Amino acid sequence: MSTNFNIKSFGLNVIPDLKQGKHPVQSVEKAIGDMWEPVLDYLATNENVFSGEVAQEINKINIQTMQLGTIVNADRETRNLDTKF
Repeated sequence: MSTNFNIKSFGLNVIPDLKQGKHPVQSVEKAIGDMWEPVLDYLATNENVFSGEVAQEINKINIQTMQLGTIVNADRETRNLDTKF
């Protein structure tokens, strides 16, 4: 009983399809590059989020809001309730 079963490690028994082209290395590099391109574009587009610039802007706006609230409420009387009986 003879079989053509080839016993090799997983992945080593894969025979590349010759229809892929004359340059299989370039095809694989292009496929991997195309796979990561959207991720790299997203990171490049939103770089200010990851670099901390957005956090600095949020802190600056919070400080401005607190200062504005202090200025607006400066003329209001504050009532201190006497809790001692």
